[in-house]
Amino acid sequence: MSASRLTVHDSEVVAVENHREAKKLTLRLRMPDGAAAFLEFLGVEDLELGPFREQNVLLDLYVWSASREGTRERCQELEFPSTSTRAVLAGELVLYEIDASVGLGGYVLAKKARGAIGREADPEGLVFHFFS
Repeated sequence: MSASRLTVHDSEVVAVENHREAKKLTLRLRMPDGAAAFLEFLGVEDLELGPFREQNVLLDLYVWSASREGTRERCQELEFPSTSTRAVLAGELVLYEIDASVGLGGYVLAKKARGAIGREADPEGLVFHFFS
């Protein structure tokens, strides 16, 4: 991971935008201090999210990649097809696991993710990459 990292603990997911044709998924967040933020996943190959409830509070976001120990085992626990597991282990995809305190949780299998907070929290505007 790069030095700039968006911490999602106790942030609330207030909207989910799925752009199938663009293979892009955006989670709009409200940070604990009330600031707007977003997580955007690019090159989405697979996802499983749910349930979206009145309140959706995140505990953490785990990044499982080729360089992380335990990635193969986590892919197997989630019962990924072998082709998806191979893609993660080859560095072609990254598994982003969304751990929820309340409501929305799951995973996104994508090429990369980015995020921003505050004035830069518009995915169409300037953003910083926080995952390698």
